[in-house]
Amino acid sequence: MAYYTALFEISGLNILLALSVFATLMVGQFSLAQVGFWSIGAFVTAILTTMHGMPLYSALIISSILCGFIGLLLGYPCLKIKGIYLTLATVAFAEVVRVFFNNLNYQIELGERIVGPAGALGFRGVKVIAAWPEIYLVLFVIVLLFILLASSRLGMSINAVREDETAAAAVGINVTKIKVSMFMFGAAIAGAGGGLYASYSSYVLAENFSFHMALVSIFYVAVGGMYTFSGPIVGAIVLTLLPEVFRFAADYRMILYGVVVIIVVIVFPRGIVDEIKYRLEQKSLRQGTFSDKKPHNKNKNLSDEGIK
Repeated sequence: MAYYTALFEISGLNILLALSVFATLMVGQFSLAQVGFWSIGAFVTAILTTMHGMPLYSALIISSILCGFIGLLLGYPCLKIKGIYLTLATVAFAEVVRVFFNNLNYQIELGERIVGPAGALGFRGVKVIAAWPEIYLVLFVIVLLFILLASSRLGMSINAVREDETAAAAVGINVTKIKVSMFMFGAAIAGAGGGLYASYSSYVLAENFSFHMALVSIFYVAVGGMYTFSGPIVGAIVLTLLPEVFRFAADYRMILYGVVVIIVVIVFPRGIVDEIKYRLEQKSLRQGTFSDKKPHNKNKNLSDEGIK
């Protein structure tokens, strides 16, 4: 039972990471900075809860606000670059954050032990105060925000910016404001997710927030789908469970994992959710076209009989 509970909790954390990436992709920004924000959220929350006794949710709010503010500072300069240059800039940011926390030494004496970040040794003994209820409560709030966003006027503006920035600007949409806002939103989600990760795992190591983690976060969105928030959720769940499904293969399970991911990408080029949605829409259109034609031909035959 503990195994399945842990898998459920890890899936929730990975969904939060995927949604933080999706938030920036909603406006066409391919960012790998989310790992950096995740790292900031993890260390800040660990310091606030373990070293200063702050309640979990208060620490998560502070971590989210801090990451959102840093996202604001990073978002404006990043608007001037696009494509591969934007990706490189966000990778550089994540690397700067990793190196910073890898060299951070800030420890205090707490009772009979010393706690705090210890450079390359990481932050051990983080207070474990997050489990699946806390993780999924935060996830529920964030999913609710995405639902409200999708049905709002702001959501329509976001879709317009993603489809065509020039056309969106021509109809009066503030493209800069929209892009920076979504960059901040994604950063805030990552900050909360990182905080939950630290409070769940009890150990935070800067080396864990590497380029590999950034790539995996992109895979979650690519496999699930990039056009609806349900896509990253499905992608994160599938890619979290796959290694466990192939656990019987021991050392070869990651090979099987890679093969399955390649097959999924080929079979579902738009992502699992978006591809299924597209195929259902096409099927509905074909059925609708057939239904429209059939009565038309029948009426035509009746008219011909009447003439005779």
